Amino acid sequence: MMSSLDQNQLNQNKSIALRFANEGWGTMPHWRMVWDELMHEDVIYHFNSAPEAIVGLEANKAFNADLFLGFPDICSEIESTIAEGDSVVYRTTLQGTHTGNFLGIPPTGKGVKINDFTLLRIVEGKIVEWWYDCNLLAVMQQLGLMPA
Repeated sequence: MMSSLDQNQLNQNKSIALRFANEGWGTMPHWRMVWDELMHEDVIYHFNSAPEAIVGLEANKAFNADLFLGFPDICSEIESTIAEGDSVVYRTTLQGTHTGNFLGIPPTGKGVKINDFTLLRIVEGKIVEWWYDCNLLAVMQQLGLMPA
């Protein structure tokens, strides 16, 4: 049986994760301030199973700002959330139009709709580690850059 303290911590972690997902979304006007509040300065970000993590709050802001430039109208809908221990996982549906540079790819003007997963490890009220995975092959196919 879970103690109330454990349940309180799970609820707090879930609240932090959902705030990050909603208010820290890169198209929100004050997303950088939300990141300053919720993320540890040495946060480790694992983006789409890349061999090298992105380390540090400022490096992560720069990387993600670039991603959102490619899809400035992108919206995210949270489909499900699970919290256990110091981790929170949420699955979202993303939809947007490729009207800016994205990962070095010039705009195609095409729309994309995919599902993704985010796992956040939260310690003492701060996001210390972040795992993100989506199907980039499906993104490239929808952009017409790879065969279906």
